[in-house]
Formats: sequence, C-alpha cells, structure tokens
Amino acid sequence: MSSTSIDEVQASLPKRLTSKGLRTRSAILDAAERQFSERGFEGVSLRQIMDEAGVKMGQLQHYFPTKEDVFVGVLDRRLSQVTADYVAAVDDMESHVEAGQADLRLVIRAVMSVSRAWLSAEDAGLHRYLRMLALSTMSFDQPDYVRSHGLSFQPLNERIIRQLARLYPQASPERTRAAYHLIEANLLSVYANVDSLLARSRIARSPAAIGNLYDHLEDFLVGGIDAVLRQGDLPN
Repeated sequence: MSSTSIDEVQASLPKRLTSKGLRTRSAILDAAERQFSERGFEGVSLRQIMDEAGVKMGQLQHYFPTKEDVFVGVLDRRLSQVTADYVAAVDDMESHVEAGQADLRLVIRAVMSVSRAWLSAEDAGLHRYLRMLALSTMSFDQPDYVRSHGLSFQPLNERIIRQLARLYPQASPERTRAAYHLIEANLLSVYANVDSLLARSRIARSPAAIGNLYDHLEDFLVGGIDAVLRQGDLPN
C-alpha cells in the first residue's frame, strides 16, 4: 500500500494551499509521525518536529498551531485509507458468513488483515501510524482527540462483535464484547512492540517474519477466544 498522495491531500484541503504549502505540510506530518511513533506524544516537542521537518516555527504553527493539532493531523491523514481497508476486510468476512462459511478464524482474520498488510508493506509510514495509534490508544489518560479518532472504527468493530455473537449465542453480550477487546488489545501490543518481539527471537524484520508472527497470533487468538466464549457468561 502507498501513502496518501499529495494530489489526494490537495483535494481535501482548502484551495488556498499551494503546492509548496502542501509539501511543507507533508514534511511536517512525516517528521511528526517519526517523532511520535518513537517517543510518544509526551516525549515530543514542537521544536523537535520543526528541526526534523527543516522548517521554522512560524511555518509549523501556520499549519498546526499546537502539538495536539499536529498529532491529529498525523492520525487523520491515514484515516480514510485504513478505514477503507478495514471496510473491505469486514465486507469480505460477511460475504463468507452469508455463504455459510463463517467460523471464528475468519472473523479474527478480518480484524487482523489490515495491520498484517500494513506492517508487511515497504512504506514505513504505515508502520509508524500503527505504532502511534497503539501508543496513544493504550494510554490511561486518553485525550478526546485520540478517542474521537478511534470512534471512526466503532461501526466496523460492532460488525465484528455481532459475528462473534452469532457464532457463540450462549455467551452474554458483555462477555462477547470483552472477547473482542481481548483481540484488539493483543493487536495493539503487536503494533507497539513488533520490532522488539522479533528482536527477542533474533529474527530480522521482513514480510515473511511479520506473516509468521501473525500466523502464530491468529492461532493463539482462535484458541483463546473460543475458550472464553464457550464458557458462556462472565462469573459474578
């Protein structure tokens, strides 16, 4: 997958933004994405973003007055792409369900497919976006602008939860939702720690290594989620 092109960005921005302005804005977002994915939101300053982007503070704040604005800009520029890919995965899963081919592995694979492809892609920006998303989502003090970004995925997450409920009608809605969140939590951990996970096993990062990691995670989640949902309701 490729990053959003300047032409696509230009189509979504006010007409007053020139080609040079678009390049400057893109450079700022690229620099911010690298910084935030490595150090998290709290560990990055506007000056660090400015220095890496090679712009002056006035230029940076012309496009993004605050650090929060930069962060939102980084998240939002890939939102349409990640959402479209997730929609395609969930649509494909539901088409198999309608054909009578539903099973737990199929549902879990739909949740995992986008990040598996993005982490295997050559575009390092896709990797950084997922790490940024994980670090901000797992924060105990999650700000509103991160929470609102996550709400974009909620309708798709609900479609996954409905399929889990169909597969395990004996489980309560609360238990089914908790099972989905276990899937999500494991994936977020991979986004944030994929390089260290591979390094601990002395495995060089490559598409094949990512594929093997996801194969193992899929087996783990299928077994674990099946055990959780077969138990029925949550204990009091």
